[in-house]
Amino acid sequence: MPDACFEFIADREMPDVEYLVAGFPGMGLIGGMASEQLINTLELEQVASLDCDQFPPTAVVFDGIPRRPVRFFAGAGMLLAKSDMVIPPVLAAQVAERIIEFARENGVTEAIVFDGIQEREDAEEDNKVWAIVSSHDAAEKASKAGIELIKRGAIAGISSSLLLQAQQQGIEAIGMLAEGTPQLPDPRAAAKLLTIFASYKDLDIDTSSLVESADQLEEQYAQLVAKTKQAQADMEPQAAHPPLYG
Repeated sequence: MPDACFEFIADREMPDVEYLVAGFPGMGLIGGMASEQLINTLELEQVASLDCDQFPPTAVVFDGIPRRPVRFFAGAGMLLAKSDMVIPPVLAAQVAERIIEFARENGVTEAIVFDGIQEREDAEEDNKVWAIVSSHDAAEKASKAGIELIKRGAIAGISSSLLLQAQQQGIEAIGMLAEGTPQLPDPRAAAKLLTIFASYKDLDIDTSSLVESADQLEEQYAQLVAKTKQAQADMEPQAAHPPLYG
């Protein structure tokens, strides 16, 4: 596959930024929901978008206006990268490389990547947040913030590419991975991730709307399960009759 052609489109002048946050669609949509909550809570402004000749033809619509799915927001010393589409796996490494280059060119010295991982069956803590780090210094920061390191394992997709690219380009990086459920969007896990991130960066981030979303999803899911069980119960007596032959 030939190298993709990328283009950055500036929307407004870039303010001073110190660190990058990246949250893309992944397991439980945890990273995407966490980044969206940051945009709304901290009132970050869109500063640029990323286009590529090999992206699927996609536009997201806000208030009737189409926008590119991969966009950058800034404010409060933060540059935030988010996407409203899943990055094709064949493009993940190239997209990550361009994002980290863009961040580094704008003065970023640290990268924080949001994502979700499968919740363990023996988990003693709901939505525990784990860390993957690029250096011993980053490991020390994670430890001070009370985030336990993943000792062994593997991650995939754009999050892994972003962490590898940050390390390769000399940017200190930490991946914050919240345990969650893969079957449904998990706003509760996104809220837990943001609580840890807020402590890590000494920020005040409102997560109440995410918790409310989690409560609504759980109620809707419970109703769906109840309806499915009732439908199955209604069908069982019918299935018990032997077939009739004329």
